[in-house]
Amino acid sequence: MELLLDTANVEEIKKYCDLYEIKGVTTNPTILSSAKGGFFELFWSIKKIIQDRQLHIQVTAVNWEDMIKEAEAITASLGKDVYIKVPVDEQGIKAMKELKHMQYHVTATAVYTIQQAMLASTVGADYVAPYFNRMNNLNIDSKKVIGDIVTLFDKDNSPTKVLAASFKNTQQVLDSLTVGAHAVTVPGAILSQMVSNSLIDGAVEAFRADWVRTYGNKMIHEL
Repeated sequence: MELLLDTANVEEIKKYCDLYEIKGVTTNPTILSSAKGGFFELFWSIKKIIQDRQLHIQVTAVNWEDMIKEAEAITASLGKDVYIKVPVDEQGIKAMKELKHMQYHVTATAVYTIQQAMLASTVGADYVAPYFNRMNNLNIDSKKVIGDIVTLFDKDNSPTKVLAASFKNTQQVLDSLTVGAHAVTVPGAILSQMVSNSLIDGAVEAFRADWVRTYGNKMIHEL
């Protein structure tokens, strides 16, 4: 499985790329609205940190021609290895089809239905990004949608991967993975919550206390 970081916060990216095996960084216009710095300057700072990891940047245009122009501007500055995120509507599908003909990396985003995922896969999207929490908020069974997409792709031997997104808690992340999502993109705070609870803290403290009673305050490498 692949773990990506859903943020444009440079300090967060530094922190979590150092701590975890991060596959890449995903962003969208909402995330960028709270980030500091100019558009290209910000992404150059991010690329400097993540180096050869994936970087996913979303277009903002509403017609396919302008989506192509935005993708060309992004890659002209940041390199052709950037994944261009395109919302899955009719204009987006046309844009993705053209981008794949131009040998771009493409992530189909704003996915709420298996139909959207299927259409994105037929035009060659590298990833589809179903929105877990947003589907939940619309009373859509997020687990079923993601599981059905994975099943469909498996039956078709599709190379398109499911990159689950839009999470508000750790259980949603695990639900996506247990139904077969190939990748998840997670905010830093939720990533930290996965290994932060009172049971873990209590176990660590108990182990430390037992060590100190036996060996004092020396570390293993000091014995």
